[in-house]
Amino acid sequence: MNDAAAADKPSFFTRTGQRITKLRNFVLNSVFVLAILLVFGSLLGSCESDSVPEGSALVINPRGALVEQTAPPVSFPDVLFMGGVVEETAIGDVLDAISYAADDDNIKLLLLNLDELSYASSAQSLRIGEALASFKESGKQVVAYADYFSQYQYHIASYSDALYMHPMGQALLTGYGGNNLYFREMLQKLSINVHVFRVGDFKSAVEPFTRDDMSDEAKLANKTLYGGLWNYLLEDIARNRQIPRTEVETYSEQFSVLLQKSGGDMARAALEAKMVDELLTRDQVRSRIADQVGWIEENRQLNAIGMNRYLRLRQQSPDAPATDEIAVLVAQGTIMEGDAPGVAGADALIRKIRDARFNDQVKALVLRVDSPGGSAFASELIRQELELLQLAGKPVVASFASVAASGGYWISATADAIVSEATTITGSIGIFGVIPTFENSLDRLGIHSDGVGTSPLGDADPLSGLNDETKSIFQSNIEFGYQQFLDLVARGRNMETEAVEEIAQGRVWQGDKALELGLVDALGDLDTAIEKAAKLAEIETWSVRELTDPLNPRDELLRQLMQTVGLEPSIQTPQSKLLNEAANYMEDALSPLAYLSDPNKAYAVCLMCVSEPR
Repeated sequence: MNDAAAADKPSFFTRTGQRITKLRNFVLNSVFVLAILLVFGSLLGSCESDSVPEGSALVINPRGALVEQTAPPVSFPDVLFMGGVVEETAIGDVLDAISYAADDDNIKLLLLNLDELSYASSAQSLRIGEALASFKESGKQVVAYADYFSQYQYHIASYSDALYMHPMGQALLTGYGGNNLYFREMLQKLSINVHVFRVGDFKSAVEPFTRDDMSDEAKLANKTLYGGLWNYLLEDIARNRQIPRTEVETYSEQFSVLLQKSGGDMARAALEAKMVDELLTRDQVRSRIADQVGWIEENRQLNAIGMNRYLRLRQQSPDAPATDEIAVLVAQGTIMEGDAPGVAGADALIRKIRDARFNDQVKALVLRVDSPGGSAFASELIRQELELLQLAGKPVVASFASVAASGGYWISATADAIVSEATTITGSIGIFGVIPTFENSLDRLGIHSDGVGTSPLGDADPLSGLNDETKSIFQSNIEFGYQQFLDLVARGRNMETEAVEEIAQGRVWQGDKALELGLVDALGDLDTAIEKAAKLAEIETWSVRELTDPLNPRDELLRQLMQTVGLEPSIQTPQSKLLNEAANYMEDALSPLAYLSDPNKAYAVCLMCVSEPR
């Protein structure tokens, strides 16, 4: 073989890589073909019975965390090889299923199975509770069951007519609270200087960088908020269970005493405190439900239908949309520039708002906010785009979900109206800047920085530190940003700037208190906000358009395939609940380190609002 031929011949590693690629493609294609075959088999097997069973039970079984909008589905290969994706359930799906079932003659009762619900905020629990209360007005029964009840699971279950728990289960009311991690001493040991610029006595988001403990101001604000949420929960549970509030409070605060009286049996303690109606095994619950809805004789399965399948059947033939539309846009997660998944990306939101502005069918927009804030610059970009929509003659109504604080309130400040849930965490009108520098860290390593510049800013960088003039510039910018925030709120809420400042200072408020202070216009849910938007737009009939990015044809096909065979895109591999909870708490605790991306180093974030206290 000559040299030229040898040079053209692929190397051993190249050939090996090509073979691996071919094998991977073969496996993925084979799995994909198998999925298609399973789909066709499922379709052929269910074509005769693909309807809501007569006299059946609707099983409401949310999985994972409740969210305003689920993340885009992952690809089929990712589902197979990623090793676990966080599960989510759109709260709108739960509410729709309950609403449909109330008027469905085929649905006899509703069964709440809450074992796989990993998290729900107080506002979300209240929304589901209100939907269950409306459902019961139809004369149908609501039954709730779980092996174990966490606080948010129990809050939802308390709206049921019959509340069952496993004889080895437990129902805990842990209250509201939480701890933050503080990094000051660690940063000192690493010789990292953190330069903080802020306005507002209650803007505690910077405290993890400057303190080793929580300030008195932050404790006051947190106690007020936690106390309001806790009072709301106690009153709600007492009313739902028809027992005195004092007994519910005693169950939480003196649980150890009650547990001793029951011989250490948590389930019996809950039963004796009237927190549950009966202690039943899973099979006993099934039999109890079967007494009302019966069995499917062919497979001895309960005559019931799951929430996801029920929604697909009810939504197969939607009503013809009205000519006029109200757009609903969800701003969920930390507000940042760009279009990254899992955050309220400014670029993505702006693109959708602009589409609504130039769509003649869209007459108004409802901004559904579930965000603790983030970048001040990104927040202003979103707000400006909303203002352009308003100038085009289309009203904007902000609808607050669990959290609408700092940047979440910034983007809503100049809306035509603001509707909040009663327990929404909102406000936190304030701004701060954080800039870490590493000059001392480098000095310890024997690395030194030196140079020249044509201006005071020329030699200021994270490696050399900040001079006094640079610090003054950043502080002035933060003060300007705070004043801008106050002016926006004053203009949007028709208040004097001085009046806004009295309730600002970075302090957070509960939704019903925010109403008293004039920060919101009304209490209500998303439907309330939609009705308000229709009134402002002066339209009597409308359809709702959810502003989401459409899936590409491949991902849409994969989503439909997986749903058809019962494989949901949000799959989670079995893991230790303890490890999962620990990971979630660590993620929340380290969240201050994740949002520092503003180009101006200016942030409107509520630290305690990043995740509602659990």
